[in-house]
Amino acid sequence: MIRKVSKWTKTAVGFVCLSFFLTNCQPTKTFQPTSYYSPNYQSGGYDQHTGLGFKVPDKYAIDVLQGDEQPKESFEEMEKLTISEEFPLTAKQEYKGTMLKRGNDQQEKEAILARMVAQAQDLGASGLMKVNYKVFSTATTSGYILTGTAFKYVLKRAVREN
Repeated sequence: MIRKVSKWTKTAVGFVCLSFFLTNCQPTKTFQPTSYYSPNYQSGGYDQHTGLGFKVPDKYAIDVLQGDEQPKESFEEMEKLTISEEFPLTAKQEYKGTMLKRGNDQQEKEAILARMVAQAQDLGASGLMKVNYKVFSTATTSGYILTGTAFKYVLKRAVREN
């Protein structure tokens, strides 16, 4: 005699299969966020972090220190550098009044950082510190601001006693 399988048995088997799938089928690549904002679930908003929001990809001829990082040797600040641009929203960024994309992708950010590194090298700087990238947008425009401070390492000289 063949028995009918109850709804509860089917549901239990479904949950077991689903839990097995979710625990054993994890993605192999973990994705890093490209933004320096992270969700704050307690306040319902976002927390801002200093820095670029992306990993510095290349080894540059000068040191590039993000956010609050400080040089390990003695230094003196030379000049504050800023690169910014504002442009109107494009059709790809907006759909029916809703913004779909804001800011720059990874390659554009790297190109902007390379421009700032070149400016610092022209000044004769040993590195850039306090490098921060911020994105802003309005109803009709979008843009970015990349700031940093050029610095030069200072050599300490020994004092001679006569």
